[in-house]
Amino acid sequence: EMRFVTGVQTCALPILRIDPHSYADLDQGTTRHVELEWVVDMEARRLTGVATLTLHAAGTGPLDLDSSDLHIESVEDDVGPVQWTSDVSDDIVGTRLRVHRERPTDTLRIRYHTGDASGLMWLEAAQTSGTTPFVLSQCQPIQARSLAPLQDTPRARMTYSATLTVPPSLTAVMSAAPGVVQADGRVRFEMPQPIPPYLLALAVGELDSRDLGPRTRVFAEPAVIEAAAWEFADVERMLETAEELFGPYAWERFDFIVLPASFPLGGMENPRMTFLTPTLVAGDRSLVGVLAHELAHSWTGNLVTNADNEHFWLNEGWTVYAERRILEALYGTERATQAAALGRQHLDGVIASRHAAGDSTALTYSQTGLHPDDEFSQVPYEKGFLLVTALEQAVGRDAFDAFIASYIQTFRFQSIDTQTFVDFVADKLGPVLDLDPWLHGQGVPEGAPVFTSERLVQLHDLAGRWNEGARPASDEMSVTEKLYYLSCLPVLGADDVEALDEALGLRLSKNAELRSVWLSCAARAHLAGEDDAIRDFVGTVGRTKLLVPIVRSLVAAERRPFASALIDANQERLHGSTVRSLTRWLGTASSA
Repeated sequence: EMRFVTGVQTCALPILRIDPHSYADLDQGTTRHVELEWVVDMEARRLTGVATLTLHAAGTGPLDLDSSDLHIESVEDDVGPVQWTSDVSDDIVGTRLRVHRERPTDTLRIRYHTGDASGLMWLEAAQTSGTTPFVLSQCQPIQARSLAPLQDTPRARMTYSATLTVPPSLTAVMSAAPGVVQADGRVRFEMPQPIPPYLLALAVGELDSRDLGPRTRVFAEPAVIEAAAWEFADVERMLETAEELFGPYAWERFDFIVLPASFPLGGMENPRMTFLTPTLVAGDRSLVGVLAHELAHSWTGNLVTNADNEHFWLNEGWTVYAERRILEALYGTERATQAAALGRQHLDGVIASRHAAGDSTALTYSQTGLHPDDEFSQVPYEKGFLLVTALEQAVGRDAFDAFIASYIQTFRFQSIDTQTFVDFVADKLGPVLDLDPWLHGQGVPEGAPVFTSERLVQLHDLAGRWNEGARPASDEMSVTEKLYYLSCLPVLGADDVEALDEALGLRLSKNAELRSVWLSCAARAHLAGEDDAIRDFVGTVGRTKLLVPIVRSLVAAERRPFASALIDANQERLHGSTVRSLTRWLGTASSA
């Protein structure tokens, strides 16, 4: 229920939503195209301009849009001003902007500027690798409404164009075709394919670029560009391999940008301009699986999209499966198997934690009244992957590849829910698998696919003999094998953590994932002398996945004050979703 103000009276009205995280009512009309005109004000930290929404058909009556801390100045159609009202805000969904159309129109021009936009990160020069400020966006899951008034639900796919005014010394990129500088100095972008609003993306800063292939280019700050170009040199081959598996690439180009360290995710699959964390630039190409994941989203997520966050697994479970098929084709079955086994180890830990906290581990469930950031976990990724793999194993790879081709072709450029998927499986494959325990049950169903290999069995056995003095040989282990081995170890005391460092050289590792594990072990073991290293890591890394284990370990070690001080000290640098995730762990039990 939402409350809105009319004159001096406060009235209560129930709001029925097709998406629990959006005010959009598609019976009122659906957005076809959005034209954005933005002045990117780095000093004031805001976007100022106009959003022009074009609907599929002209209509009258109310049109409900999502907004979050947007300062609306005026709304007009092709004739003149249009009345509008702005409701009292909901802490999760934001503010409903209701446009009152008294005459038929398919075009609305909204002049506004952003406030404290949850979907934007404004960085000072000191927070980057260069000498100028930087701004980047992160609109998934529901932050696009903080950049522009939109029907901010994946069900309302749209094309968009944007004309940006940016400082002349800076470069702008968007999730669109490469920008074209106009005669007046503004930069024009076009996204001709319909996308869900969460894929709207923007980055402006001091950037350089390198072509990696005829359809691929990497952007990064000048200090990072050469290392990034080397790290991801295989991207064109990766793209060609993905096309062989899943069909023609529908987005013309696959460009990507390595962002400053405050970016909260490993990657974000914004079409035509994927966003990546610099923690992937490990110097050994050991973490390129994340790039394969974001590339796979070009088919599973961007092309066929979840209808809303309750069906997030349709994006991520499918994409983890697609990512590992790409890795298998490029680097062999063993690498894909190891990635799946490591994923299962992480999933089991997450399920245990969510179960202890009373959170759902089903693939789809009602999220009304729940913040999508709080529901984010590895469950839709890894449990979803296991479901897709179980379907493949039930019918065989050849038959399943034919199913994938039909699935992508049938639902391309559409946003679907879980029931649509279930119906499609029943139609194309028949009753080959009982989907209900997977979709609605807690935990992982019995008989789920198992991934192991002789090498993994050896590592699991070796970890189990730690207390007997068994130690690994670092020079014989890949990064994935080290991470798997570490996930199999018991909780270690200070002396054992030191011995672990001696065996694997974790303290001096430049690989951010290994550093995160090391510092988590050190924090849990109260290892003397590592507090400064923890402060430095939390103060320079923004990726949520790498910071949460450290905070969890500090909580488990009953060092909440230190953990709280770390979060407070980096509040301005970290993305709001990261701060939210870290803060949640401060109240958890030490056994989490």
